[in-house]
Amino acid sequence: MNNLKLLISTFFVLLATSSAFSQKATITGTVSDGNYPLPGASVMIRNTNKGVNTDFDGKFVLTNVEAGKLSVVISYIGFKKKEISVTVVENNSVNLGLIVLEASSEELNEIVISGSTRRNSEARALNIQKKSMSIMNVIAADGIGKLPDRNAAETVQRIQGLSIERDQGEGRFVSVRGLPPFWASTTINGNRIPTAEEETTSRATAFDFFPSELISYVQAAKAYTPDMEADGIGGGVNFITQTAPAKKVLSVNVGGGYNVKSAKPIYDASLTIGNKSKDGKFGYILNASYWNRGWGTDNFEARRKGDEGVFRMELRDYNGERITKGINGAMEYNFTPATKMYFRGMYGTLSDTEKHYKHRVRFDKFDANTSTTRVELQNIHNELVTEMFGGEIGGKHNFSNGKLDWSIASYSNEFKYGNIPTAEDKSYFLIKYNQDGVGIKSDYLQNRPTNTGGAGDHRAYWKADGGKLDYNDVDALFGFYSDPSFKMDATKMQFSDLELYKISIKERDNIVASLNYELDVNDTFKIKVGTKYRDKDRRATFEDLFYGWSGAGAAPFLSNEANFITEQPGRADYLKELGANIQSTFGPVLSTDGMTNFWNKNRANLTVLPDDSAALQFNSGLGRNFNVDETHLSFYGMGTLKASEQWTILGGLRATKTNTKVDGYLVENSTLKKAENTKNYWAILPMLHIKYSPLQDMNIRFAATRSFSRPNFGDISPSGTYISFDNEFKGGNPNLNPTYSWNLDLLGEYYFENVGVINAGVFYKSITDPVFNDTYQGTYNGISGVEFSTPVNGAKSWIGGIELGINKRFDFLPGFWKYFGTQVNATLMDSEMTKPSGRKVAVAYQANSLFNAQLFYEKDGFNTRLAFNHKGKYAIAYGERDLDDVYYGKYNTLDFSASYQIGKKWTLFTDVNNILNNPLIYHYGQSEDRPKQVEFYGIKGNIGIKYSL
Repeated sequence: MNNLKLLISTFFVLLATSSAFSQKATITGTVSDGNYPLPGASVMIRNTNKGVNTDFDGKFVLTNVEAGKLSVVISYIGFKKKEISVTVVENNSVNLGLIVLEASSEELNEIVISGSTRRNSEARALNIQKKSMSIMNVIAADGIGKLPDRNAAETVQRIQGLSIERDQGEGRFVSVRGLPPFWASTTINGNRIPTAEEETTSRATAFDFFPSELISYVQAAKAYTPDMEADGIGGGVNFITQTAPAKKVLSVNVGGGYNVKSAKPIYDASLTIGNKSKDGKFGYILNASYWNRGWGTDNFEARRKGDEGVFRMELRDYNGERITKGINGAMEYNFTPATKMYFRGMYGTLSDTEKHYKHRVRFDKFDANTSTTRVELQNIHNELVTEMFGGEIGGKHNFSNGKLDWSIASYSNEFKYGNIPTAEDKSYFLIKYNQDGVGIKSDYLQNRPTNTGGAGDHRAYWKADGGKLDYNDVDALFGFYSDPSFKMDATKMQFSDLELYKISIKERDNIVASLNYELDVNDTFKIKVGTKYRDKDRRATFEDLFYGWSGAGAAPFLSNEANFITEQPGRADYLKELGANIQSTFGPVLSTDGMTNFWNKNRANLTVLPDDSAALQFNSGLGRNFNVDETHLSFYGMGTLKASEQWTILGGLRATKTNTKVDGYLVENSTLKKAENTKNYWAILPMLHIKYSPLQDMNIRFAATRSFSRPNFGDISPSGTYISFDNEFKGGNPNLNPTYSWNLDLLGEYYFENVGVINAGVFYKSITDPVFNDTYQGTYNGISGVEFSTPVNGAKSWIGGIELGINKRFDFLPGFWKYFGTQVNATLMDSEMTKPSGRKVAVAYQANSLFNAQLFYEKDGFNTRLAFNHKGKYAIAYGERDLDDVYYGKYNTLDFSASYQIGKKWTLFTDVNNILNNPLIYHYGQSEDRPKQVEFYGIKGNIGIKYSL
């Protein structure tokens, strides 16, 4: 509370100070292409150093202007310069109103969508990028719309140096320069969003709930300036939502499509309406979107440890329906051309209803006398729900010698399960059956003794060396299915147990208050100071309950549920990409209605199994039950010097104080006790940026900055979980220090007159206190020889790389070919970190290569593009041997989109996703021939129509 009082006091001091200096003349206006604002436009007074760039709304305010006659020059990439004569009277303000720029060439006019004055998106994005003092990449809303990227995470995968992690084929987490997602700051309108996700306890925000239609711009900052939150070692991605338009806007999109893997339809629709009042003072915009898609995933997972063979093979067949809904509203009121207040509100939700059938072949349950094994059937039904609310109110006040802006926001993000199996028992719901005595090919399993590297029992092996598996070799992969007696039979499938897996996570940023003040000392030097405060809390509960049969007689068989037995959805084409012929071995399964019916009618015959369950009352699962209360308070100051026409220097410092209180549970002397810890620290972050512009369209940038990342929530939990079966204790470490990085960046960029850019750069990061999982032997609750796994701060690490990119239209070619163009970018990286054992490895989650390529054609009302994306493999977990390391395999995607405008208001569009249908692979060691998990998502297509006023 004292921190908040200090923030409010600072606001009134700065407001009073600004008012005292607000008597000089100002020039205001809005730069547009006739329909849409042009952010990043240069507005200069001729023959002076006085100038500004337009903001995201295309608005500018020139302060402290001398009286007399003068000329204002407006310039923008891809548009003709415009010069306006103005007579300024002392102590008065001049409003130039709406300033419309014209395209600079006939080629650009032809690229513009027919019948509309909307310019190509690259022009707006590149102007922001060019004028920024931060090293960043920018894409605009209609640039996003030209690609088949449907959620906020997927919009950034085309940006140089950025990549995403996927879930069920859709983008979820954002990674910058190949570093872990929790080492990147992901924000909306400059504010970091609370995170709530089913299994992740990191600070990375899953953005699959946020539809791309609500986004106006995406900024990807590679090097922070002091006025940015710098809690992201890799960098930061800022999604800017749409604001009030310059004129009336009405846009309606309706589309439909098909998912080949799930054999189910896709529906999507969006609506945008907005307008300005006649006097231009009040404006509003409202966006709403709806996206319903059937999805399917074919997956197999080989459970193994190193080179000891596969003891369990899991064959997973997913089918589901995802519904994303989003609403974004904004309004503003301009009291004067130099003063306005605004409001933004947003809501986003993702509902994912899943039917999942899992066949687990248990080689560790193999009977050598009969050459048979056990097969387990898991019938799974759940609904995963993520909901985010947010609102912000703020103001912008321009004075003759500077400007002040402020905002107060609040956000809430929650993950929960839907009403499955009932509203009282919301959970990830499983019913399991076992079938013993299933025939298996006699020569498929081997008993390799431990002295030859084996497990000493019957496990599945492939290839001559006994450890490899080629996932493209169907006979090697699924050879055990060749036995005719390998058939799942409902009369032999006997009930094993029922599981209710429950998670609830709610994280709130109760108040996020910021204040920024910029003072123009003179025409060449300005200073900026500010402060930001955040009050956060996070509540996480976890419970995993297993129920066994306690009724009269033996446990029932699957065949007892005859009225609810069904064929497995998706069975017919399961893993058809591999040419597998195992579908006929899948027997009947329990329908989702049958699962609910089984639970309701048999509750009295089911008893919780304490030894298997993880819940507080059984003194287990403690590491997943913890609460966090946290406050962040930042102050910054920086100065920007326009040393000459060519040189601009920005230097400053940001200081951030973090107060963290975390509580959870521990067991001492067989008694459950509350554990609590508090940690406070300051992060002092100096930053220097130098921009040299030897030519009007060339920038050479250098940045030396310091940034940090707070430890993940799960890592600072004082709780711990003892797993008796493995004699392991996994717990957190509330005394972890944040991870810091010194960052060096050097980048050269040249902007083409007819919209485009070529760039090349290098970067290096020296990282201290990265977090590792340390393993050691100890005693827990009187039990000796327990293997503890706890996160600790490790030794130094580093990452370095180069970035190359080009965005160029082929306007130098004759005739038909000049309407083609390309966007190509690549990031190549290397890194090293040292584990506590001394083993040197690459930084976890760091891919060594990222590559994007687009080929596009734009003329009149026709636009089409083909987009390729590549991300190299990277390690997600390290053992002490390469063979024990777990990698997320390399991933390639190819997507296609096209649109055609009919008349002035109608547009037809289509897109096709995941054309290559490459699998997602997790594997052991460097090579993919030891897969841990393989998933296929199938191809998706969509077609629709758009109406724009």
